Amino acid sequence: MLFLTDVDHVSFEKANETRQNNLPSATVSLQVVIGLCKRKETAALKIKAAVS
Repeated sequence: MLFLTDVDHVSFEKANETRQNNLPSATVSLQVVIGLCKRKETAALKIKAAVS
């Protein structure tokens, strides 16, 4: 029983590490998406201004 508890603890620690490692890449991905949206919006505004 003690062995199982140790294994559970280790797998929990690994899961925690993985989650922390994934956070920066998720943040970067979100920043990229936001950047693309802003660029698209700016382009649309420029086209609208040119048409008017």
